[in-house]
Amino acid sequence: MSTLTMNRLSPAVTVLASMAARFPGLPAPNAEVSRIYLDQVTLSVYDDLGQFEVWRSALGVAPAGVVLETECGGGPLMWLRANVVVDGVTVELVGYGHILTDRSEAPAGVA
Repeated sequence: MSTLTMNRLSPAVTVLASMAARFPGLPAPNAEVSRIYLDQVTLSVYDDLGQFEVWRSALGVAPAGVVLETECGGGPLMWLRANVVVDGVTVELVGYGHILTDRSEAPAGVA
């Protein structure tokens, strides 16, 4: 069995560095490069779906390309997920938030 080397992470790390250079003013997400998914970078934002939207737009993901998921059993948590390929690497964008039970809490423009 061969040992995984840092060189195998290079494409994902390079894409992550290029996004930092291309989008220096965007909010900093949690960024993950995994030794299991070598061709993937995950960007996660927590408790601010507005930051998810900023990243979604910057990465050119159409709103129709976003999937909404919720907790099993009707819990209060939800997340948005979208994927886009950047230079041969899948960038998974995930935004975590809470399901609004009181619509008066919704941001402006959200019905």
